[in-house]
Amino acid sequence: MNEKIYAKCFIGCFIVIAFIAIFRWVLLWNIQYTYMDGEYPFWMQQKDYINSNSDKREIIFLGDSRMKAAIIPAELCDNAYNLAVGGATTVEMYYSLRRYLKKHPKPEKVIMGFGGFHYQWNDCYKARTHYFHFLSLKEEIESQYTRYKIENQKPIELKAEIIDSLKYNLLFPQKYSAACINSKFQRGELNHLFYDSTSSEKGHMYFGRAEESPELTVEAGLKNFKLDIWIELYFQKIVALCNDNSIPLYIEQLPMNEASFEAISTSDWYNDFQACLIQMADRTGIPINTVIPCYPPDCFGDPSHLNEKGAMRFTAEIKEKYAL
Repeated sequence: MNEKIYAKCFIGCFIVIAFIAIFRWVLLWNIQYTYMDGEYPFWMQQKDYINSNSDKREIIFLGDSRMKAAIIPAELCDNAYNLAVGGATTVEMYYSLRRYLKKHPKPEKVIMGFGGFHYQWNDCYKARTHYFHFLSLKEEIESQYTRYKIENQKPIELKAEIIDSLKYNLLFPQKYSAACINSKFQRGELNHLFYDSTSSEKGHMYFGRAEESPELTVEAGLKNFKLDIWIELYFQKIVALCNDNSIPLYIEQLPMNEASFEAISTSDWYNDFQACLIQMADRTGIPINTVIPCYPPDCFGDPSHLNEKGAMRFTAEIKEKYAL
């Protein structure tokens, strides 16, 4: 008799725990805007746009947060769209472009640009790409397997990465509990506001709002430049994707403030960076601008990102350069 009671209790507890787990999973999936951080709506707006059907042929901009802040599509032409996202590298932009081509006509041209350090490392792959479910699980595994092969990682390292991807995709508590606790599920209104604003601005948004910023950016503190082989491979994948679809691809550099440019202008980092870009241009045949523009501090809203004045200036220069 006791065994039957224990069995019923065990089954009952299991059902309750399973129900709570399923309820929590469904709930968290449907209220992500209420607890995800402020970057989430910008990534989701981009993801939703590239996955939406359209018959409009566009000029698209790919890159990281510096490109997202620097290009104002409304100031260029009717068919420009900014698909950059903060923290992205060539890895995220390759999958963005590949998805885009499934739902949209091929672009008139693609203009891509990153901060120099985003050619050296991907600092947001887990914190944003994984965390926000920007890539499908298949794409995540594909990208990790690609990295595993070219970096000669051990099989156990690949296994660990794939298990980690599954945890993110299944919203494991240890991955999202801190966000839920810190947010108190009160970020929804602001995140939806960010989403709507970015959508209405055709992908453009500002990261810094200060009237000026003379502080040094990341690259000013780097001694040497070394191209990350994972990022390089996905750069080549983007080139191949554009070539296969007869899409003109151009690579641009994003501005630095005067103090940062002065710090890098005579550095080994800048010499190595430019030499690397020249080699990439020679190998791919893609037009690559190797010169980082230097703007005064009143064009920056923070050490790395252009404010409205700076974005208007850079957008005007791109418009003139590419006759948009």
